[in-house]
Amino acid sequence: MKINIDFDTYLELEKIGIGAFKPLDSFMNEKDFYSVAKSMRLDNGKLFPIPILLPIPKLNPEQILNQKKIILIYEKNIVGEIYPESVFSINFKRFINMLFGTNDDKHPGYNMLHKSGNFFLGGKVKLLKQIKYKNSEFSISPKELKLFIKRNKYKTIAGFQTRNVPHKAHEFILTSALKEVDSLFIQPLIGKKKEGDFLPECVLKSYKYLIDYIFPKKQVILGTLTTSMRYSGPREAVFHAIIRKNYGCTHFLVGRDHAGVGSYYGEYDAQNLCVKFEKEIGIKIIKVRGPFYCKSCKKITNDKNCICKSSEKIEVSGTKIRNALFNNKKISERFMRKEILDLIRKEDIFIK
Repeated sequence: MKINIDFDTYLELEKIGIGAFKPLDSFMNEKDFYSVAKSMRLDNGKLFPIPILLPIPKLNPEQILNQKKIILIYEKNIVGEIYPESVFSINFKRFINMLFGTNDDKHPGYNMLHKSGNFFLGGKVKLLKQIKYKNSEFSISPKELKLFIKRNKYKTIAGFQTRNVPHKAHEFILTSALKEVDSLFIQPLIGKKKEGDFLPECVLKSYKYLIDYIFPKKQVILGTLTTSMRYSGPREAVFHAIIRKNYGCTHFLVGRDHAGVGSYYGEYDAQNLCVKFEKEIGIKIIKVRGPFYCKSCKKITNDKNCICKSSEKIEVSGTKIRNALFNNKKISERFMRKEILDLIRKEDIFIK
């Protein structure tokens, strides 16, 4: 028996197969989904905060469950196998508050989940083939990164999650982190995102520029995380920390409103939840508190290094920078490098 899967599902299969989602080794069965929604743990008790589901067409459950294995097809390629455990449907409305901390059905993460399908197949999987796709030249597996860390004898490496093009506050955060660790792993998320988010090409070109010309040579690695954004704030921050631990990171940077959207989550909720689980995950959380531009110091800095009056401090707002880019307005070089602005303004910037 064969089932066709879409691109987003293929990417999830790939992440499970390469060990990026450990301890998850399957598309979630019904018990795992309910357990994750209610307690952020798989049915076996292991920490895992995000549903990873395999949507299927409406098929006869008995026919599926009678199969020892089902072949997974992506664009006429055999890419994997699943060993069926359960076929189920979900009333996602019942779980919106558990998963996203809100009852607002306009939440973009809830909308993505709600539209993903009505029927799901759970079971352990085997990845049979990795396929080249757009930007896959930036892909790096946990095994490859761990070998890189070992070769370079790095004792500490900090993972950095982003879905945005870098402004100067990002640069400050990353260069500050390099004072605490031997190396940085910058891993932009370039899977499915919402309308208005930055296109992957812009994010990758921007960070490649910084790595090639600004950051210390050989201390910063660029990879991609090809999974969907969930916009679930604290839960997703824990998910991202687990992933970076699987890649070999010893530290993980968590910023203000990590993986948040709009005003659904408190400013530092994600940091607080990650710190709660850092020992269980086995990764040290670096809590990032917002850098700012100081008019007296004439640079991006933070409260540790600047004791100037609050009237001298200007917040570096990613939202304002995004809006300025969207409306083709001028952005001061105090907040963003001209070279990066020139790079990204040559092409489309946003997901439509």
